[in-house]
Amino acid sequence: MYLPSFSDENIIKVLKQIPVEWKVFSKYSGLYFKEANVEVFPIDETEYLKAFENCEGILCNAGFESPAEALFMDKKLFVIPIHNQYEQECNACALDKMGIPNSKVLKPEEIQHWLASDQHLRVSYPDDIEEILVKEVLSL
Repeated sequence: MYLPSFSDENIIKVLKQIPVEWKVFSKYSGLYFKEANVEVFPIDETEYLKAFENCEGILCNAGFESPAEALFMDKKLFVIPIHNQYEQECNACALDKMGIPNSKVLKPEEIQHWLASDQHLRVSYPDDIEEILVKEVLSL
């Protein structure tokens, strides 16, 4: 989980109500700590990538990179767009049309519903860069 738009206290308060293990990467914490079922890590790219690779689902803001990687890696995904961020709202809307759950707030009921579902959406990004480049060169 990476939700820099929420305080650690708010995240922990909500996630403690949901009986699964959580790994939260926080821009506000300089040290690792654990409270109940919530582990909080300072930002660390290596640890984040390991956790991302080994998790079942991703709870994050509605930016581009994390949701795209989650979809590509066939992870369950739930997004919360950052308030008053137009790009985030647009991404959340597009993801919603694809069937990805989202919310404007961090609600334990909505997260529990997401966790209980078996909804997965894998998006295949074709590796066709050579074909695209050849077409571009031929059109010059």
